[in-house]
Amino acid sequence: MAKVRSPNYPSLSLGPALEAVRPAFKSENRNKMSRTVLAKHLGYNSLNGRSLGKIGAVRAYGLLDGSGDELRISDDAVVALNAPEGSQERTAALARLAIKPTLFQELRKDFPDTLPSLENLKFSLVKKQFTPDAAEKAAKSYLATMNLVAGIPDAYNPPDDDEETGQQGDDSKGFRGNPPPPPPPPLAGGKVKVMDGERVAFTEEGQPGQYLKLIASGEVDDGLLEALEDFVKRQRKRLSAQVRTGREGLEDLMAPEK
Repeated sequence: MAKVRSPNYPSLSLGPALEAVRPAFKSENRNKMSRTVLAKHLGYNSLNGRSLGKIGAVRAYGLLDGSGDELRISDDAVVALNAPEGSQERTAALARLAIKPTLFQELRKDFPDTLPSLENLKFSLVKKQFTPDAAEKAAKSYLATMNLVAGIPDAYNPPDDDEETGQQGDDSKGFRGNPPPPPPPPLAGGKVKVMDGERVAFTEEGQPGQYLKLIASGEVDDGLLEALEDFVKRQRKRLSAQVRTGREGLEDLMAPEK
């Protein structure tokens, strides 16, 4: 019995796709390069099914200009890789890149106002002849990409596997998704080393691998508390600016085309 194949979809979300081309930009800048050279920057020793699949994945988002053996990093990719996080330039570039994949353009029209839930999006894709497994991967890839534009931390990056998934492009019949880079390993015992004379004054754990720990030495007086308050205020302003810029970019992205 022939294996049922789902429609074309990018199992690699935009964030990991950008990180995949970062070594190529670092080494080649805007210079043209062959597919063989690009494959090596992507971590492969030669052109093969997996390397061509990865090239097809990054091409789907418009991260590459050119064709054949005359490829270079695109203008929007350069901005997304180098502009300050939360800046209008980066958000605008991400918004343009995010809707390059054909499927994502269709989903944007299907859900023009707000992002759907994962379950709602999966059901919509199943109705488009996706298998349940492929629908979940495609849905997670879309949501991860849209959340990247909005500046929202996301856990929807799909895992890497050996299933080839189709995507338009002349480099490959399919490509595979890559997971986000793993978090750095915790220190031995999962603790921050405390020096002599220091103590842990406060600790708060968020998501796995994410925590805040305040280490103090001596008496915590009003001067230190004011400094801590100033730090918290600066952090809140920075986060608010990122969220505001991200929301504006997402609103522009989700606005119906005229």
